[in-house]
Amino acid sequence: MINCRRCQQEKAAQAIGLGPSCLKEVVTEEIISQAHFSRQKYGLPSSPPRNKPGLLCSYCANECQLGEGQVGFCGLRINRSGRINSLAPEKYFAASFYYDPLPTNCCAAWFCPGSKERGVNLAVFFYGCNFDCLFCQNATHRLIRITSFLSLEELVKAALVPQVRCVCFFGGSPEPQLPLAIEASQEITRQAKRKIRICWEWNGGGHPTLVQKAAEISLETGGTVKFDLKAWSPAIGRVLCGVSLDRSFENLSRLGRLFPQADFLTATTLLVPFYIDEGEVESIARFLASINPDFPYSLLIFHPDDRLRDLPITPKQQVQACYEAARRYLRRVNVGNLHLLERIL
Repeated sequence: MINCRRCQQEKAAQAIGLGPSCLKEVVTEEIISQAHFSRQKYGLPSSPPRNKPGLLCSYCANECQLGEGQVGFCGLRINRSGRINSLAPEKYFAASFYYDPLPTNCCAAWFCPGSKERGVNLAVFFYGCNFDCLFCQNATHRLIRITSFLSLEELVKAALVPQVRCVCFFGGSPEPQLPLAIEASQEITRQAKRKIRICWEWNGGGHPTLVQKAAEISLETGGTVKFDLKAWSPAIGRVLCGVSLDRSFENLSRLGRLFPQADFLTATTLLVPFYIDEGEVESIARFLASINPDFPYSLLIFHPDDRLRDLPITPKQQVQACYEAARRYLRRVNVGNLHLLERIL
């Protein structure tokens, strides 16, 4: 943690160099690119490729234009012989899975009926992501290897084990592999002899048609759809995540209009010290209240990870201020990762 290189007053992360106020005033493409330059050691571009002429990938809001042999921002989509394909073979995911006994630490567990059931959750971890969050707590998603490939058939078989009550797709994020994940979900639902909830934990920046189809499966099976709303300010969002967050809010707003059912959609925001303050949270809460004042919203306490390891655990006063800001608009606000506060109290 350093003092802001511009004003010398605000605290700032070393990887960013600027405090939140200065960031909003002077953010540039160069600042964003520098913050995400370290991606190159994984063979990933520091910004979504815009190779003209190139093939357009429309799986997510980044809409990378890829030249021959070029890999997209997510690290999974590649222009190979004039076609956009996945690095994984056909009908294979870049993913792994494990069985997580219920109740689990799912972000929706505080209100989801599934958390009260006996059995296990099939947690499906997707490699690759259409965001590049500097604070990523699952940064191993960037390590895409042949040993990470999982067939659709294997995934469906794993979900049909008798103890499984729900399937949660997370990562990384599902967006770069969403069509195949939808196909797997449909096959699980078709073959299952009981209800298996299908849930998504994502940043929400996928193609609107794919996002809606995935949400429909969750609604049909009694699952939940969790949007990780990283920030409200475009400048802070771009620096923290490397890309625009607009599509996440647009998709959530659209699903909120299409599916007003209670306890179906939910959202979380990680309280990154200094950067995600009560102003950011208040704006997000106001947005969620426009969908439904009973919208279930979780504030997550930050743990130093990835490229923001020099920041502290979210200070207690920031947690309290953000909680009060959210409660001004929403009736249902949860604080997650409370155990982290015990380390600093």
